[in-house]
Amino acid sequence: MSRYTYTLNQEQKEEPVNTYKQKDLEKMTMFHLREICRKERLVIPKSQNLDREGMIRLIMRFRGQKEYRHIRSIQEGGLQRLQNVADSGIIHISGSRQLQMPATILLYRGTGLNELDGYEVRSESGLYEGNLLLVDESLQIYTCFYLQKVVDACYIFKGKDVPVRLLEKRQYSVLYFPNERDSEFLYDCYHGKRAPVPGYMEAIRTPLLDIQEKDIAEAALPLVIDFGSSNTTMGICLPDGSTRVAIDRGSPIIPSVIGVKSVTEDRTEYVFGHDAQSLYAQNYRDEDVTIFYDIKRFISDPDREQSVILKNGYRYQIPRREMLRAYLDYLLELACQQFKCSFTNIQFLAPIRQKEKFRELFMALLPEYTVNCELDEGMAVLFHSIAGLIDRDSYEKRRWYHALIIDCGGGTTDLTSGRFCIDNNRVSYIIDLETRYENGDTNFGGNNLTYRILQMVKVRLAQSLGFLRDGSFAIGEGAGAYSELEERYRQAEVCIPTRFKEYAERGREQYFLVKNNYYYLFELAETIKKEFFQSQFRYKLIVSTKREEEKQGIFLDEWKLSVCENGRFAHLSRKVEFPLYLHEIEELMRPDIYQMMERFLDEPFEKGELQNYEMIKLTGQSCKSRIFTEALKQYVPGKLIQNTKKEQDGTELKMCCLEGALAYFLNCKLGFMKINQKYQVGTLPYEIMAYTHENKEKVLIRSLDRGAHIGYISRFRIGKQLDLYLNDERGNWLKTFHFEYDATKFEKTTQDEINHMFQGTVVQEETDIITEGEMKFFVWISKIRWGFVVLPILRAEGILFKGQETFFDFEDDTWEMNFFDGKK
Repeated sequence: MSRYTYTLNQEQKEEPVNTYKQKDLEKMTMFHLREICRKERLVIPKSQNLDREGMIRLIMRFRGQKEYRHIRSIQEGGLQRLQNVADSGIIHISGSRQLQMPATILLYRGTGLNELDGYEVRSESGLYEGNLLLVDESLQIYTCFYLQKVVDACYIFKGKDVPVRLLEKRQYSVLYFPNERDSEFLYDCYHGKRAPVPGYMEAIRTPLLDIQEKDIAEAALPLVIDFGSSNTTMGICLPDGSTRVAIDRGSPIIPSVIGVKSVTEDRTEYVFGHDAQSLYAQNYRDEDVTIFYDIKRFISDPDREQSVILKNGYRYQIPRREMLRAYLDYLLELACQQFKCSFTNIQFLAPIRQKEKFRELFMALLPEYTVNCELDEGMAVLFHSIAGLIDRDSYEKRRWYHALIIDCGGGTTDLTSGRFCIDNNRVSYIIDLETRYENGDTNFGGNNLTYRILQMVKVRLAQSLGFLRDGSFAIGEGAGAYSELEERYRQAEVCIPTRFKEYAERGREQYFLVKNNYYYLFELAETIKKEFFQSQFRYKLIVSTKREEEKQGIFLDEWKLSVCENGRFAHLSRKVEFPLYLHEIEELMRPDIYQMMERFLDEPFEKGELQNYEMIKLTGQSCKSRIFTEALKQYVPGKLIQNTKKEQDGTELKMCCLEGALAYFLNCKLGFMKINQKYQVGTLPYEIMAYTHENKEKVLIRSLDRGAHIGYISRFRIGKQLDLYLNDERGNWLKTFHFEYDATKFEKTTQDEINHMFQGTVVQEETDIITEGEMKFFVWISKIRWGFVVLPILRAEGILFKGQETFFDFEDDTWEMNFFDGKK
């Protein structure tokens, strides 16, 4: 095809783009900032009279330099390019200063280095987070390290994929470049980017006594992962009888968050945990939020895709299975790096009601590993108590102990009962352990409490800006406890919109502004919740747009929030400050928590069943509020309640599940205990209902029914679809299942064949009375798979015909409450 356009200056090379660092811009005057905007052709909108901070944000957005670019990945020819620089003679060793670092460094193949390896570097004249080179006495380069500051100390880090040349018997040193420009040049050179070559590079040489590279060993015991809605924990048992817990950013709590940085033809670049949260912090108001919370709910429907719009303007559909696999790979790499061992066996802690579903999905996601869900979360918590009783020698032999476990996590709450008996013979302890799922709520957890705080903060913001009248709002009791708050929240939507689903058709910019409003307020509310319910007591918190108030409370970033006035959006330009108090936050949460406790415990209390429990355990991060304990005291004496209130770092309630599982696997491995475990699903918090041909409701499966009852309903043979309705235990509709069938494809069967294939589920008395042309649908519960089964049987011309047995899941995120669906 002919070409009808001209290309001018084909030989012209692309001009390098200038970039700037945040810390350098903050030192400049308004005049310098405007000059940069002029030079870089950054257009300041006429409608926005940017102040100094706004100018800095504009420059950082389009010309910002990522702080301290580190060599942390493999790059073909990267080490050789650096070697060419070293051979050119521009690196000069300086003796003007010295660094203090460990004399011996141990590397493990396939893993990196971080602060947990403990290779701290010190200098009297200060350090920056630059790239380092490992060299020998003739400046031959073997690998690249970099410095990273953690709290107030600098440590040697290494990317796990950065290659290491064969280490021989030589004298090795680490080179540090005091000029930040040289570190940036090393990064560009390693990655093959065009950059001006310095004429002189000063380097400080620190000799090493020894450096070795070893292979990592294979772990004898499984890696145990507690995958939570909000946070994840994991750990291993060591051969010496000790246990270790994975640490991320100084905490054993790893946020269950996935962020998407970029998508190319061959791969998607993700960030996870704390890095994903940092990715959101760098987001601008008019860009899509590219992070995903509550990813544990993906397990309910793993075959769906998630939509995201990146900075290049393109929309991408990313499969949930791919995202879950990427997050699991991140966890495994983190464990491998910290524990210096590889894993073939992984144990996931799953909710008792979904053990089988978790196991099947994780086996499919990780086919190269041996995956199991031997322990459910309730059993792990119970074993935490058992191990404690044995360690303290405070148990009675052969006595049955009864416990009730209330686990309030980030997205769900589960009620599990358990009982155990401890015996001790001359060989080992003998533990009989039973757990039973009693009740649960997939729509109540820590996110509900965060959302309540979000509502309060949004109303207070609207009041501070003059959009709503001042004055407190009453929190009542019962079903209408939050009616006044909901009304104020609805009124505040006009000036501080957060329901981004409604803006999907109004324009891309407005959609992103509103979506960022919600995510920013949710993160703000989560921070407020943590501040009030940390281990150290706090009564008052100030939310302010003044940075100097940050030590007393929470900084409200005016550039992260959009306000709508007269139909136009702008950033929060007015100064805002208002206090929050512990007692009002507790009053805000009280109705939700009390109503949840009433739903779970009213009936067992009235039947006198709670008197059988020797201990009540509160677990999960959300239970740190004393309101949980207060609500529970309505039903049981306070001395029975165990909620580990003495934790120092605020993580004990989340960690007790993992610690119990580690104690379980360690004792089994060492042969200290013989454990006879048994678990079952007791009652169901759901009912299955259908309508008869007379439009009357017929309950096929009743909620909270401990029996294995079978429901059935009939239709005439010409039908094509049966609608089944899933309700909660209070009869509230949750979801409609459409069971479609084709009677022409049914197979001939006999009563003997039905009895053999469906023993205990299809009752012969009900098949015997099926009349000519009648199709009877049998419905029964599959507690192991956490769902129900439908089987149609037809009688035609005196012969029985059997349709396809079909399974339906109780839970999926089409009806579960989603705090990130854009409707809040």
